[in-house]
Amino acid sequence: MVNLLPALSAILLGGCVVTTMTAWAAEDPLLTLEDALLIAKTQNYQLKNAGLQINVVEEQKKAVQAKQFPQLSAQVNGLQNFVDNEYTFEQGSLGTVGGSPVPSSNVSIDTTNGFTTHYSLTATQPLVGLYGIGLNVDKLKTQQEIARQQSRQTEQSITLQVKQLYYQILSGESAIEATRSSVQFNEELVKILKDNVAQKTELEYQLLNGEAQLASARHQLVSQQNDLLTSKQQLNTMLGRDISTPFRVTPVDANPSLSYNVDQAEDQAIAQRPETREARLQVEAAETEVEIQKSGYLPEVNLVASYGRTENTTLLPDESLYVGLLAKWDFFTWGANQSNVAGSRFALQQALNSLRDNEDQIRAQVNASIRNLDVARALVPVTEVAKRAAEEKLRVSFNQYKAKTILLSDLLDAQSQLEQANDDFHQALLGVWNASAELKQALGEE
Repeated sequence: MVNLLPALSAILLGGCVVTTMTAWAAEDPLLTLEDALLIAKTQNYQLKNAGLQINVVEEQKKAVQAKQFPQLSAQVNGLQNFVDNEYTFEQGSLGTVGGSPVPSSNVSIDTTNGFTTHYSLTATQPLVGLYGIGLNVDKLKTQQEIARQQSRQTEQSITLQVKQLYYQILSGESAIEATRSSVQFNEELVKILKDNVAQKTELEYQLLNGEAQLASARHQLVSQQNDLLTSKQQLNTMLGRDISTPFRVTPVDANPSLSYNVDQAEDQAIAQRPETREARLQVEAAETEVEIQKSGYLPEVNLVASYGRTENTTLLPDESLYVGLLAKWDFFTWGANQSNVAGSRFALQQALNSLRDNEDQIRAQVNASIRNLDVARALVPVTEVAKRAAEEKLRVSFNQYKAKTILLSDLLDAQSQLEQANDDFHQALLGVWNASAELKQALGEE
């Protein structure tokens, strides 16, 4: 009978956490988790867009700030007169000066035929409007800070996704190693069964069962390799590089040491989470918006200086120059101003409600994340013991099968139990890694 001990040893070792990479990936560049996070922070497209949004608001703020300074405008009017008009000022129509009529006789003025051009240059400096402009600048400063917090939130979300994909790749490679050992075990077993069938010590259906088990293990290996390739491509996408970029991963701590106090953890999350800071900034923006709407009651007062010149006319003065104040006050708006202020106050109340809801949800999330990590940690030793038990059962079953004290089906059942125990152990480790990453995000850690 062919010796199955090498295959059995391989499958026992396959149940442990992977500490060596597969042969085909041995020459691929090493990508540590820290390197992956650093690359994502500099190359991820979602993070780049979040950073660009800060610049967008900065430019909007500069545009509003520019309205505080005198606004210069130039105007050119060109007119072609097609009808000759005559204006007559009758004698004395403008009154008298020293007892003499003005004009002293009828005066007729004809419009000038041809093309008449009027140029004007005007400078307008807002006065009362500076208050409203300042409020809008303050609001945009708050909006810019909101964009920064949204960028931080995106960064934390990307960090979590990168960690989860990295852990998934680690778990996938470990599972592949175990499945390869299972394939090797089944290949050796099929060889034995073929010899036994030829020697008529085993029945044909037993060989078919062994071959079916081998085919299933090979199919599982292909499926796991496909899943691993998908995970690697997804990670490359998160890192903002070509999806086919080769790399290999390195093991991480299977039992991360996180010390925490529930009350302190809640306070830490409230203080550090970008979502909470954003909610508070939304309250500030809503308060500023109330003041902006109140400024709608104020009159519009501008300091205006204007110079104008007209070419080819005899009816109007050639030049004009004036400096003065222009005021406009919409004192009756059919309730529009009141509605604007009332609406902004409702929006402020919404922002306050959102802030309270955000803080409550974060406290609940922190508590849930702590509990999830505790549960995930507790599961690892349970699955590890079950894995060792399955390994021992397969070793004993193999010896019993050699001694012909158990059936082939019993040996195959023992092998299946080990495969399931290995899978449970890998999933337990993955659960600890993911729960740890989710807790760090819940605490608002960078």
